[in-house]
Amino acid sequence: MNIKLLEKLGMTVREIKIYLKLLELGECGANTLSKRLEENRTSTYSLLLSLQKKGFVSYMIKHGVKYFVPMDPKLLIERYFEGAKSLKSILPELLAIHNQFEQKPKITFYEGVNGIKQIGEILLEVPNSVRDSFMGVDKKTIHPEIKKYYEEDFIPRRIELGIKYRGIVAGYIPMSIKHEKTQKGQLRELKYVDPKKLPIKNHIDIFPNNKVALYSYHKDEMMGVIIEHEAFYATMKTVFALAWAGVEVL
Repeated sequence: MNIKLLEKLGMTVREIKIYLKLLELGECGANTLSKRLEENRTSTYSLLLSLQKKGFVSYMIKHGVKYFVPMDPKLLIERYFEGAKSLKSILPELLAIHNQFEQKPKITFYEGVNGIKQIGEILLEVPNSVRDSFMGVDKKTIHPEIKKYYEEDFIPRRIELGIKYRGIVAGYIPMSIKHEKTQKGQLRELKYVDPKKLPIKNHIDIFPNNKVALYSYHKDEMMGVIIEHEAFYATMKTVFALAWAGVEVL
């Protein structure tokens, strides 16, 4: 494989080695990974944290142990498609490595600006679908880079993909700067609640397929989690339906 193409994504040669090994294993703790690579554990862990900060790696907790998980190759390619179209040539090789590990994680954690953006990219995976959300955003505390990402990138693409949004909102809500600033123009239906009586401090998205995302836009609390579980998804759909029916349009 031509790793020079992967370097264009912003990974170093040593980070690429770790990323490819994680693709092969699917998920792995730092100790096991360092042994598989025959590398020092401290340096391996440091490189994993660097990859996590860049958004190429996330993590999950199993039985109190931290397991690192590689970014899905398809999302990795789409994320950089505009500036690195040549990367598509290595997608089959990356998927071949990734698909060797059949058991995929059901709970994945994300941190930092890149982590929240990665959740956004996952939310765009199913065109012409409906996304139900509880949304609580404080305009004073939302991270400025995330605000810009949503207004100039994420929401315009969501609209172009035909992904409809139903939201129960407490507070500020970002809008696409490229579309008409109406509910129809923004391809969404909203119901507002009084944030003093019914505070919503974080964001919850319920979306295909059997996924629920919980995350924060707060500039000092950039973290989130995606849970993929049929029963949890069905329960959250019911919770949203009950809440939606009980909220009067202001």
